[in-house]
Amino acid sequence: MVYQERIMERGKELYFPDFQTQKSSRRWYQHDIDIIIYSDMFRKMQRKSQLLSIHDPVSRSRLIHTFEVVRIAKEISEKLGLNSELTEAIALAHDFGNVAYGKTADDFLQNNTNQLFKHEEASSLMMKICASRRIPDIYRTNAMSAIKRDPSKVHTISIDKFPYFLEVYKYKGSIYYICISTEIIDGVMKHGTSQIALTLEGQVVNYADNIAYLIQDISDFEAAGIFDRETKERYGRSLAHLESKDNNVNYPISGIVGETTSIRTATLIERFVSYNNELLGTGKNKVVFSNILHADIPVLEIEPIVKEAIDNCWDFKKEFYHHDLITISNITSKSKMEQIWSILQKDSPFTEKNRAYMEFDAMLASPIFKTFRDEKGIGDENEWNNWKKAYLISHLTCDEINLIITSFLERDYVFDLSLPAINRA
Repeated sequence: MVYQERIMERGKELYFPDFQTQKSSRRWYQHDIDIIIYSDMFRKMQRKSQLLSIHDPVSRSRLIHTFEVVRIAKEISEKLGLNSELTEAIALAHDFGNVAYGKTADDFLQNNTNQLFKHEEASSLMMKICASRRIPDIYRTNAMSAIKRDPSKVHTISIDKFPYFLEVYKYKGSIYYICISTEIIDGVMKHGTSQIALTLEGQVVNYADNIAYLIQDISDFEAAGIFDRETKERYGRSLAHLESKDNNVNYPISGIVGETTSIRTATLIERFVSYNNELLGTGKNKVVFSNILHADIPVLEIEPIVKEAIDNCWDFKKEFYHHDLITISNITSKSKMEQIWSILQKDSPFTEKNRAYMEFDAMLASPIFKTFRDEKGIGDENEWNNWKKAYLISHLTCDEINLIITSFLERDYVFDLSLPAINRA
């Protein structure tokens, strides 16, 4: 298959340490993975909640969710003959921008920004900050020539002996380049949306994220005692109407609601893999043009009966989001969001006195965010200020939100927060 050959060749590219002639022995996507897992934002996910309170030691954190998406996505990727390193990198970073208190908090931020804030976009911007590095002197002239056209924007340049185009920008007198693969930024930004990722690996992560949510929520319901025996039996019968239409004897549709997490996961993986292997083998996939690979690429699809089963399972479990445990957690989450939103008002003592916040706010005037704002079309200053507040909140862990609220009530505004900054050597 042409796509697999192209992405594998791309994945064989060796990383240039500081653009020296001598290449590293590490492949480029391996270097990308290091950028992600050694970042502050990756570690912060262990203190962001997925469904229930982060203080519950049994329910999943955002980091645990991420590891489970990685496992599912890599297995699918390997079985489809794709680049598992690229898949892993996209999956590891896909939820950087998710909010500390889960869906309730995400809904709050969207409502307060008129739907402008998207955690997928926040994740991709965080990736760019994590991957910003000062450009070596030997390529400074090349970068400066591009930047002079408009110092307020991010520019793309090409350099000799380097496998990718580079995004470069100027900030506080230094020239930076964004040291992360374009295909990873694309996969992170497209997951969880109706947009189609421009690599099959990105499409795989989108599917893996969806089924991980489905499986994990049911598992958390069981661990929290929300699913009793009768409910589990009813859930097991919920796909009975589809079984007569199903021809797959190895992984029947009933496995999606199977007794164990392993059975559910295996069923959803194998059905996706076998269906798409057949489509790819016969060339029946739809295609989309990838400006990353400069060619049409296949679009991976969900088998119609599996899609119907997944939708059925989502409908079944929605009623349990009204359980007391989740309702109380949601009320608490919304209250926290209302408090932190109020504290971040422009004339708040916190925003005027907290050094970490002021440095972070200054960074939002950098070319990365100026370019994003222009592309997003946010012209209204009030809308932009609301988006910036939402973006700051998406960085914070549960602990940091509690720290800000407590400190604000005690009128203590001078304390450290772990907020990203463009200050890499």
